[in-house]
Amino acid sequence: MLVFHLFWVHKGRQHPRLSAAFFLALASLSIVVCITFAVQTYPGYRFDLRHISLIFSTLIGGPAAGGAVWALMNLYRFLVGGDGALPALFASSVSYLALLFMYKPFIQGQFRRKLLLCAIASALFPIGWAPFFLWNVPDPQDYFWHVSFYQFCSTAGTLLILYLIEILRSQVRLQEEFVNMEKFHLIGEMAASISHEVRNPLTSTRGFLQLLQTGQHSPEERSLYLDIAINGIDQANHVLTDYLTFAKPSIDKTQRLDVQAELFSVLSLITPLAHFSNIVVQYEPPGQPLYVLGEKQKFNQCILNILKNCIEAMPSGGTLTISASEQDDSVQLLIEDTGTGMSKEQLQRLGSPFYSTKEKGTGLGMMVVFSIVKAMSGNVKITSQQGDGSCFRLSFPRVH
Repeated sequence: MLVFHLFWVHKGRQHPRLSAAFFLALASLSIVVCITFAVQTYPGYRFDLRHISLIFSTLIGGPAAGGAVWALMNLYRFLVGGDGALPALFASSVSYLALLFMYKPFIQGQFRRKLLLCAIASALFPIGWAPFFLWNVPDPQDYFWHVSFYQFCSTAGTLLILYLIEILRSQVRLQEEFVNMEKFHLIGEMAASISHEVRNPLTSTRGFLQLLQTGQHSPEERSLYLDIAINGIDQANHVLTDYLTFAKPSIDKTQRLDVQAELFSVLSLITPLAHFSNIVVQYEPPGQPLYVLGEKQKFNQCILNILKNCIEAMPSGGTLTISASEQDDSVQLLIEDTGTGMSKEQLQRLGSPFYSTKEKGTGLGMMVVFSIVKAMSGNVKITSQQGDGSCFRLSFPRVH
């Protein structure tokens, strides 16, 4: 049951026929093993726990699975031989017929009813063959305790397996409920974040467009209002682009990218902001051309997001160092800052949905970074200490 549960959780739920076949195979294997290694206290009679497999094959697998197990059980028992084969056939037949009547009450019942039904089913099999056994042995009183202990073990084993099955099923239900709760929680956070980050610039844009409708402004004010409105729309569009990049991190237009050329392109955009923030940018170009596979716009967005975070982490100025090199047939990008750094807890949560170390941050920037790097078959390693700055190590497969 443990093996089947592991299989069912990972593959069985998506492939019902394969799950049924695997369940039947495991039940049949347990039957064969039980009969083969049974205890024989008297020639021709075998003490084993085969009926437990019959019980759960019928009650959990269904009447068809139980019928197949019943047929295999008796066929193999006759092949093994002995005087106990016919009593075993009678006992298993009575048990199987009783299990057919128990099937629906078991499926629809609560745990206590299931315990009672399994205890009854476990008692039926020994009752079916034990009288024949005690009738044939020379001294029945000598074997009475054997039968009693066997009945105790079989009933305890049946109830134990039922308990394990219920635990495994409850774990699956709890796991599914937890996943659903996480999904709803994520949807709620996403809705709140989108509402906040998109509504603010749109509200600002609406306000300035309403001012333009009045016509009571100079040409300079009109131009200023239009610029602010356009910037608000661009800001909202940027937020939506980040969400889409996170939701669909795949690379649509793969091409060979020159890492040095792309870094120069990003640095040309970020350098004015760095100088305005009193930050010195140090770039160490690679000694040879380095190429990676990716999409130009997304790769640049990834690097740009990291550089902006580094600049924002140095409100009083500092040094931003960027370098690229080849290591073990991979391209390594190193981005270091001398900013405020992060604690271990912040590092662990970095890149999680909607987590940001900034008061007004959305967490989208690093979410996008991790998504893009993963889509390019790369990885990100971040080290940081509070007060000593942070270091971002990006690794991508190198192409020639």
